[in-house]
Amino acid sequence: MAKEPIYAAIDIGTSKVMSVVARLGPEGELKPLGMGAAPSLGVQQGIVDDFSEVKEAVLDSLDECLRYMGRNPVDGFYAVVNGDHLSGSTSAEVLGNGEEGLTVTEQHLRSLINRTSAAGQGASDGKNDQILHIIPMRYRMDGVDGIRNPTGLNANELHLDAHVVRGMSVPLANTMRTLESCKVRVQGMVSHPLASGEGVLTADEREMGAAVVDIGAGTIKIAVYRDGTPFYSSVLAMGSNQLTRDLAISQRVPFQMAEELKLEHGHALPDDIDSSEEIILPATQMQPKRIVLRRELCEPLYLRSLQILKVVHAELCKAQIETALPGGIVLTGGGARMPGFAEMTERGLRTPVRVGAPLWYAGLPDSLRQPEFAAALGTLQWAVKHRGLSDRTPIRAEGERNRSFAGLLRRPFTRSSAPTE
Repeated sequence: MAKEPIYAAIDIGTSKVMSVVARLGPEGELKPLGMGAAPSLGVQQGIVDDFSEVKEAVLDSLDECLRYMGRNPVDGFYAVVNGDHLSGSTSAEVLGNGEEGLTVTEQHLRSLINRTSAAGQGASDGKNDQILHIIPMRYRMDGVDGIRNPTGLNANELHLDAHVVRGMSVPLANTMRTLESCKVRVQGMVSHPLASGEGVLTADEREMGAAVVDIGAGTIKIAVYRDGTPFYSSVLAMGSNQLTRDLAISQRVPFQMAEELKLEHGHALPDDIDSSEEIILPATQMQPKRIVLRRELCEPLYLRSLQILKVVHAELCKAQIETALPGGIVLTGGGARMPGFAEMTERGLRTPVRVGAPLWYAGLPDSLRQPEFAAALGTLQWAVKHRGLSDRTPIRAEGERNRSFAGLLRRPFTRSSAPTE
């Protein structure tokens, strides 16, 4: 009986380091074998800034993950990489001169990928960056668009539009060095926005068109999908830690206490809270024990959530989306769990919104089927799809172009229970 392959991923986040190992079952399902999480103290906005602190967190996470798995069960890990130095753009390349015909082969497709890579490196303009992914979005042959697989077809010209993800070399190298110092062999690096998309999007959402918004502690990751593939991705240097800081300042409490208050009593829409509901704040060195209205406690959370949503909307507009996104927006990451934020997003952007947890895992306990684990578990899906292959994914035909995404936001964000026209 053939041995089931094992895949492993590690996500060095701003608030935690998460490692996971899973076995690929005979039906293509992933069966988790071990998971480990450790507090992350040496990462700021997704970038390693304290080598020793991060190394200790990685070792703690791996120790918990591999504790009951025996000796050397994993060949290597796929690493999630983060930070606002990551960016995605569209690149277009062409083969043929329009006069002499060619029969498309795998070599032609590889040549287009190589040209895209060379063009991306040439466009770096000395910024010391490197390409992480080149993902074909669509092929065109002699003016015919939406070709799924051109191999074996005849054409005078073959065009490729690809999504190219690049990042700065120094922070990527620091992530690699940290993992290698922990005896971790890195099999590949995966951009955080795409890892989250792998973790929470269904095939229908990818095909129809959907955006993933992963709200982490230090960064917000955005990936927009259309016709089955990503065509825009970015990372913003802001996150749910700013909500906690605002709460700590407004109530004059320590950061950790503010984090606990946010998780237990936080709400992005204070007007949806009973006006008489009260909360007891424990005594601190600066304040005695006191009682506050929950609505007042959540007011700074509303204001910061509103800012986050406006920034996300502005970023989606940068994607120059020419059609609505029938698949809507999928919120994930730890920040997506705040009550009221999904409702705020749906009201403000006038598009379907759901909170996404990891999919595709057999036997995954409910405690781990949470938005904050989307990227780590999504990276396992990425590893299954891309191991031993170039970043090439099936291409789908384009959908109809009927209205602008920017038009979805017709009114300012409100706290009312229903939008008014």
